[in-house]
This record gives sequence, structure tokens and C-alpha cells, in this order.
Amino acid sequence: MAPLPTRAVAPRTTIVAEGALALATLPIQLSFDVSARVVAVNVTPGRRVRAGMVLAEIDDSQFRNALQQAREQLALAEAQARQSQAPASQSELDSARAALNAALARYEELKRGPSTTEIEQALRSWNQARNQLYAAQIARDVECGWSAARPESEKITPRDPDCNYAQHNVASAEQNERVAYLRYLDAQQPPSPARLAQANADLVAARASLARLEAGVTEAQQRVLALQLEQSRVAVARAEQNLSRARLVSPCDCTVQSVSIAPGAVATPGAPAITLLQLDHMRLRTTNLTERDIADVKVGATARVRLRAVQTPLTGRVRAILPQSSGMLGADALFTVIVELNPTNELLLPGMTGQVEITVN
Repeated sequence: MAPLPTRAVAPRTTIVAEGALALATLPIQLSFDVSARVVAVNVTPGRRVRAGMVLAEIDDSQFRNALQQAREQLALAEAQARQSQAPASQSELDSARAALNAALARYEELKRGPSTTEIEQALRSWNQARNQLYAAQIARDVECGWSAARPESEKITPRDPDCNYAQHNVASAEQNERVAYLRYLDAQQPPSPARLAQANADLVAARASLARLEAGVTEAQQRVLALQLEQSRVAVARAEQNLSRARLVSPCDCTVQSVSIAPGAVATPGAPAITLLQLDHMRLRTTNLTERDIADVKVGATARVRLRAVQTPLTGRVRAILPQSSGMLGADALFTVIVELNPTNELLLPGMTGQVEITVN
């Protein structure tokens, strides 16, 4: 009896499994770093946005003011650095010497006390002011028709423009006479300790200013100026960065998942304001691939995906095989295979389900 022919077993070329779409990257949560009033929200949930698009803004007046002040400080530091490189000009030296001579003369004058000439000049000024007051009073009496013998309480100023003008001149002369008298008294007084101390401080400052100009900027001072300049530059960069943080900018071509802020509200630092999803980067995760088939799956193998919500088949490659079992199907352990999908124009959303065929040889 002839033996029966051996039945040929065709090797498998694909493994079929069920799966669901998932994001290749985690959701991106954008938030403000400071507490400020929200002035604009430019997106709504579900909207597609481009990288660099401004999604929301808060009141940035405080950051603009800080940046302006930082730039002003930088300009001052740069001017000081440039000035330190150049020697003092002759006109600057002459001005400093003139200021020193004036401060010295003032200090010596105060130490000597009031001179006879100053006292006599103050007395002459006072006498002149008194004479002007007497003349104004006489002119007032004539214009107003007053008599010197008439009691002051009975004198009534008539409603006459010339009389009113004369009365005004008397008041002005009385004030000038009082000021001249006080100056006469002051001219006789020795200088107070406070005035002497201030004059001495002015003299010391004038000497120091001239010494700095003559000696130029020392190496130590150059280092200090360089440090101040660098600190000013850092402050400007920090202020510019803070100003940029007053806006939430999309880091990618994404889809808005949720918006948790509204114009007029106050942003909470660190609280999620806008959540973005990168739907252009999707993966399929198998849900029922058993341990009987996992040994035949290789990373890099091609795959064909048919989603229930998409008519056109999609392609991709096995990106990873997760080593930890995801559950059991009867007596068999289940493992997850991640398939990276190739770019497509189809609308893919997380959670969509379908079938994947993985090439095994």
C-alpha cells in the first residue's frame, strides 16, 4: 500500500491583531508663569493651530516697563564703559579745577565769619528798602487822600484805581523791607556747624572729582564697570524673556484639546491654560496579541492598518514590543505591539479602533 503524501504547511506571512490609536507624544499643557489679567484668547477647542501662533495673552504692561528700565540701565552702563576708555579732556579738567577753587573759597569764607563789608552792604540794602517803604507810604497817603494825623482805624480806602495801586506798592515795599532786615541780621551771625560741614563736604567732593579725572580709571574700576555692563545685559535678556512669556505660543502644528482661561480672568501661575494634541504623530497599540504570536513579531516589520472609521488602509512599521504583559485572554497572556503610522491626510483621532496586519517574514 502506497504511503499517503505529507501535507505541506504554508508558513504564515502576517499576524492579525486588533488595536486602537494613541498619541505618539503626550498632550502639551501650556500655562502662564505669572498672575496677570488675560487680555486675549485666540483659540477654541478642536481648532488646528500652526507652530508659532499666539494662542493667548495676558496684560504685559509690567513686563514692558521692566524691559524699558533694563534697557535704560544698559545704555547708562555702556556709556560709562565707553567713557572709562577715554582720558579726561582739558575742558573737563579745567571745570573740575574751577569747581575745586570755588568750593575752597566758599569754605574759607565761612570759616572767617561775616566780614565788615558784607555787614555794611546788608545794612545799606536794609536802609534803601526802608526809604522805599517810606516813599510808598507817602505816595499812598496822597493818592488816597489820607492825613498823617488821622487815626489808622478811620482811614478808608476809596474805590480809586490809583489809590489801589499805591496801596499795593506799600504792601510790596513792606515785604522787601522785611526781607532786607532779615538779611542784615543774618549777615552778622557766624556760620552754623551744619553750613560749615556742608561746605567741607563740597570741598572734599570737588577734590575727589579732580583726582579721579587726573588719575583716570583704575584697573579695579574697569573690572567693576565691566561687571555692571554684563549684569545690565543679563537683565535686559531676562526682561525680554519675561515679556515673551506674557504670550502662549504654539510649539507645534497641533490641535487644541481644551481651553481653561477666558479674557478678563486672572491667570494662575502654573495652572494649565491650553492643552494641545499632536494628531499628526499617531501610533496603534495592539489590544489582543497573544504570547503565541509575539515571538514572530520583529521591530521594524511592516504593517497594514485598517481602521473602522477610515476607508483607506494605512501603512506603518513596528516601533516597539512592550516586555510587560498587558493582561490575559483565556489562558494566554496578551502583549502590546506599537505600530508607528506613516504620514497620511486622513483624520486620525486617539481611540479609533481597527485591525493591523503585521508582516512576519
